[in-house]
Amino acid sequence: MRRRHLRLVALLGMLALVALSACLLSGCGRAHGESASDRVLVVIDAGHGGRDPGAICDGVHEADVNLAITERVAALIEADDRLDVRQTRTLDISVTLEDRIAVANDAGAALYLSVQSNACEYPDATGVVTLVSDTLADDAPSWQFAEILQDAVSNATGARDRGVRAQDLYLHRATMPAALIEVGFLTNDEERTRLVDTEYQQTIAQGIYGGIIAYLEYADPSFAER
Repeated sequence: MRRRHLRLVALLGMLALVALSACLLSGCGRAHGESASDRVLVVIDAGHGGRDPGAICDGVHEADVNLAITERVAALIEADDRLDVRQTRTLDISVTLEDRIAVANDAGAALYLSVQSNACEYPDATGVVTLVSDTLADDAPSWQFAEILQDAVSNATGARDRGVRAQDLYLHRATMPAALIEVGFLTNDEERTRLVDTEYQQTIAQGIYGGIIAYLEYADPSFAER
């Protein structure tokens, strides 16, 4: 029952994305929005980078794919007057797991999301999966965020929905709802081709943005009226 409700919330988030697109086309901008102190801060983490390229498949470095997608997510968030965004990295540099979380904790962020790409020994494996720390109860806000995000990105991309799972992750250090989304498998030839395509990266980013909005509206219904 809860999953069905969260799917509806995810759909509402995608409708918010349509509204944002209309706003951009009409020329509305941050200058007419709320003050910076009123905005909800979201921290977006591009997994790996620098000395840690992540998975490397057919010359494609996971760290590069992750960064390309997070740059697009950040642009969508920047265009929303209600939100502010910080990225843990904007270059191909090494950032420790501790420092990534510290960016969010020190800034008092409302949400933390790490964007990564998957890899495994089975070349047929495909799809999107969202992870949360296995230290959390199943009714924790991070679970709710992850479920809404998972539905939003799966619906936006049409990729296989691999669900939400708990795992031993560094995310347990976060003081706000936090999740890690694996947007696809670089070890699958067809999915890797999509993941390096700029249009598909934008589709993923739109799904992520829609999931963020849907969760914020779910957690605080007044957010939808801002």
